[in-house]
Amino acid sequence: MTEPKKWKGILRDMVLPLLAVAFIGAFYVYVSGRFIKSTPEVRAEDGVVDIHGVPLDTQIYHLVNNWDFYAGHLFGPEDFRNGNQPAPKDSAEVRDDHKGTYRVRIQGEPNTYISLCSYSIDYSMRIFVDGREVRNFGNVSDNPDEVVHGGHYFTLPLYIGDSGEVEIIYQYANYMHHDGGFIQATFIGTPEVVDNYVRGMTIFSLFTGGGLLFLAFYFLMYAACQKNREYGVLAACCILIAFRNAFFVREFLLQPDFPFVLHYRTFVMVVSMIPTMAVFLPAAYFPKVIGKKLERVFAAICVVLAALHYVLPTESLVGLCHISYYICIAWAILVIVLFVRYAVKKERPGFADVLIFSIILMLFFVMLYEGIHTNDSSLIAHFGATPFGLLICILVLSILASRKIQRKINLLAEEQRKNVVLGQINTMNRDFLQTVAHELRTPLSVISGYAQLTEMQIEKGRLSPQTPERLHTIRSEADRLGAMVANLMAYTYGEANEAELHMVDPKELLHNAELIAEPVCEKKGNRLKTACETEAMLHGNFELLLQVLINMIVNASRHTENGEISVGVKDGDGVAVFTVCDTGTGIGEEAAGHIFERGYSADGGNGLGLAICMDTIRMHGGELELTSTGPQGTTFTFTVPKEK
Repeated sequence: MTEPKKWKGILRDMVLPLLAVAFIGAFYVYVSGRFIKSTPEVRAEDGVVDIHGVPLDTQIYHLVNNWDFYAGHLFGPEDFRNGNQPAPKDSAEVRDDHKGTYRVRIQGEPNTYISLCSYSIDYSMRIFVDGREVRNFGNVSDNPDEVVHGGHYFTLPLYIGDSGEVEIIYQYANYMHHDGGFIQATFIGTPEVVDNYVRGMTIFSLFTGGGLLFLAFYFLMYAACQKNREYGVLAACCILIAFRNAFFVREFLLQPDFPFVLHYRTFVMVVSMIPTMAVFLPAAYFPKVIGKKLERVFAAICVVLAALHYVLPTESLVGLCHISYYICIAWAILVIVLFVRYAVKKERPGFADVLIFSIILMLFFVMLYEGIHTNDSSLIAHFGATPFGLLICILVLSILASRKIQRKINLLAEEQRKNVVLGQINTMNRDFLQTVAHELRTPLSVISGYAQLTEMQIEKGRLSPQTPERLHTIRSEADRLGAMVANLMAYTYGEANEAELHMVDPKELLHNAELIAEPVCEKKGNRLKTACETEAMLHGNFELLLQVLINMIVNASRHTENGEISVGVKDGDGVAVFTVCDTGTGIGEEAAGHIFERGYSADGGNGLGLAICMDTIRMHGGELELTSTGPQGTTFTFTVPKEK
């Protein structure tokens, strides 16, 4: 394949995958743009958010979580009405209390409806609106034994009454982690705007989470059926990143009564293991670079780290997650060093190898960055760029893998084509050897028969008048056999030319055939008669036509016993018509349609005699056919052009 054609083929094969990448990217941008975008902020000052004049009906706003914060206390609406609370603190500075209270007042136009949407404070949360409890995730209590941890995404409808103000109080209790609870990113708008935002987030979560799980199932099936390690690691990456989306898992996959603590442990484990799976990709795609020993060591470390997430106390999980990241960073550095050494010393990698390694490395650092900052942003914790990055990585790797598979298919097709050609050559060689053996057998039979007959006469001390003629026939057949061997050697060394056609005397042809085939006929008690009824000369090859007659006479004698075989030639229209008749058993109706096929035999022969005769006669420009057959015998007719 020339270089331009090669590149054209590559570009043609990549058109559809690139269009798929562009389509998925456009859809991702469109869907994510409905909620993952830069939104204006509204902030609380001295615990009050003033939304007068804020166009909440046109777009959604980010309600920054600088609310009044009371660490270590669970204050309710009654406490704030009675003034029984201390001065609020900065929630960013106090993160080590196991319980606390957030409070904010929203002031706006009287008798209007607004909505909030957010994740609940992790671990457990109770919400009060204007003195009434409206939401409870888990169970918040001063007694650690009574605390039930839980969390969900929620939409909170609010009504600003005649007073023009609505009060919101969040209580939380956290005995799972040393950090205190903090308010997740909260968005505010009219109910219609918030509903549209939540619908967009739902579509995005189902698109990314469901799509990744679908890909994971496909890769798992492919890896199981084809024993493909690359797709096995990709399946693990897809599962981990799909399960990192807490909104998708909690709202769509898990039952409402699923234990929150188990979900929390799994979530932290997933966040810890995502970079490790990305690091496994180079080991899957470049097994020669990494080596099995190092891969097994790292796999054992990952298994231990994953198991520890379900054994250690929940307070230790974040620290365990950081340890996982440090191990991944060290492993990634080692992989880079090994790949560079492989590229410099061992083998020069191709463009595809460099591209695969670069994409995997980029994906690893994106995962690592988002993993480190998971605690800082709810968008990273629940969405982030990793799912889309993994989708792009999978598509690119699939394009390159498809090219690799296509090359293997082409090589396999080429190998199959070569095998077909070799099979044809073997068949031709076998047919050639069978033909040669068949051609050599007739003169050897004539020589052997006349030699045995002459030997018997010599032993008895009396020779017949035909003995000199028989010795001449033996010599002639020996000469013909030698000519065959010479022609065979010429073909072997590629020096043979096509058969030469000359003027042939039909009387001489019949006479020689009679001398050669007569002893073969006598063995079966058959009489051989010849008759030449033409004076014309034939245009052909004497030796080949002689071989045709001998083959047909021998074949007729094989099916005749104590009968008669007659060979004649007469004039035709521009041709001489030869007839070979016998008084034998005839040819069956089923066999009559196949007797000229090479390899077909109804009596256990090699099925070459009549096929060779047919090829020879057609080479001369004539035709061979079965004229009649039956219990009274068989007649074959063939034509040979006359000499002009």
